[in-house]
Amino acid sequence: PQEADGTLDCISMALTCTFNRWGTLLAVGCNDGRIVIWDFLTRGIAKIISAHIHPVCSLCWSRDGHKLVSASTDNIVSQWDVLSGDCDQRFRFPSPILKVQYHPRDQNRVLVCPMKSAPVMLTLSDSKHVVLPVDDDSDLNVVASFDRRGEYIYTGNAKGKILVLKTDTQDLVASFRVTTGTSNTTAIKSIEFARKGSCFLINTADRIIRVYDGREILTCGRDGEPEPMQKLQDLVNRTPWKKCCFSGDGEYIVAGSARQHALYIWEKSIGNLVKILHGTRGELLLDVAWHPVRPIIASISSGVVSIWAQNQV
Repeated sequence: PQEADGTLDCISMALTCTFNRWGTLLAVGCNDGRIVIWDFLTRGIAKIISAHIHPVCSLCWSRDGHKLVSASTDNIVSQWDVLSGDCDQRFRFPSPILKVQYHPRDQNRVLVCPMKSAPVMLTLSDSKHVVLPVDDDSDLNVVASFDRRGEYIYTGNAKGKILVLKTDTQDLVASFRVTTGTSNTTAIKSIEFARKGSCFLINTADRIIRVYDGREILTCGRDGEPEPMQKLQDLVNRTPWKKCCFSGDGEYIVAGSARQHALYIWEKSIGNLVKILHGTRGELLLDVAWHPVRPIIASISSGVVSIWAQNQV
């Protein structure tokens, strides 16, 4: 993407956004609990779901695009039928939810990351849940993510420890610690996988985005010492990152600044910064999503969804 290409007005304050698998629809979670679904081809609203009473903090599309799972700050996780707008299921958790994610190949399973407690894998068909094994630092926030195929779950905690669990058995197959140059640990803020290939990135509190190859992590096994393929950072401004993700083809990485509405784009293979996109001054960025098939980015700041695309000459 080269330039701003308009905004999507959601009527209510936008907080989080995510594309479906084809990039035809963009689901936006709002401050008033609504989920607004945008038709990305016409740039019009296709559906509004009055989902929650409290703000929507996380959203995920099912693989077939027929369902959405949402989490809100009132500790509720719900599954929605996109066409009808009906709620299929609702689960109440004891604490606020940081993130919800469908299993990439089995939409009967949902990974839920509650605040200050271990991640939970929900099975929707029988409403059963499994609490994932994490290190004894259970008072800390743990972030978790399925890998691209859902074979493994990667978890990361505030002490920089990454655990890789086999999804079906929850067995620990690999682990490592993210350390800064001085062997100090740094808190894991998020783990994001590319839609293609085996790469993933880790966003940490030390303001460095580390890119790894999942195959190497599995080869290194437990207490391994894998080296990141790339370390991406803004050395000039020491920018902390609010949200990072891969391009649809996995060749680029975009990171949104936690200090201002600015998007930094790097080439994954070389690690060079190729573009900085500047939004409105003084606005704070909340979320970033890269279109699965086109060079288009959606970002949210000050409750508005901005679209970034290539210049239409």
